[in-house]
Amino acid sequence: MRADHPSPGLKSAIEHLPRPGASILDLGPALAANVAFFQPLGVRLRIADFDRTVDEEEARDAIPALWERRLPHLLPFHAGERFDLVLAWDLPNYFSRERWLAVARRITERLTPGGAMHMLVRVGAEMPQHPCVYRIVEPGTLSEEILSESMMAAPRLPHADVEKLHPGLVAPRSHLGKHGMQEYVLEHAAEHNLPPRPTAQLRKRGR
Repeated sequence: MRADHPSPGLKSAIEHLPRPGASILDLGPALAANVAFFQPLGVRLRIADFDRTVDEEEARDAIPALWERRLPHLLPFHAGERFDLVLAWDLPNYFSRERWLAVARRITERLTPGGAMHMLVRVGAEMPQHPCVYRIVEPGTLSEEILSESMMAAPRLPHADVEKLHPGLVAPRSHLGKHGMQEYVLEHAAEHNLPPRPTAQLRKRGR
């Protein structure tokens, strides 16, 4: 099932990309529509297909310590590689807080000073069993394709927790969509003359 939804946060992030030569990291799968959208903008697009990589490497249930050690393999970067925009889509909803915090730290290290991270957080009680697929229809419109009819509980991260899970980043603006998503654009706190938010305090677990 597909439906189009407004995405003012994504529109703003795209409008603020340096041109030409911006570098974008797409954590989702390779989609012809998104490649075609970015091609005329003269950007460098890196597609990670992170969720599928995690499943193929059987890493989804790795304990936090092992997860952090495996991240450089699950989400590899070239030496000196930096990104002006990271498209996380709805993936943060599908990883535990410990695991996503490690992902966020790794990405933030690669974010340019004026860079941004775009993400979608479920605000309803339930969400599809698997991440959705997002196609950019135009800068301010996303097409959401739901791949799973089965539902599961959603984490329903509040604004404060979203910032805590992304150390060094802040979300000065967010947008609530009618489709049960809160859209965030996270940027370096220093760019807004704001102190970094507290980091999420996670429960210690046996290792």
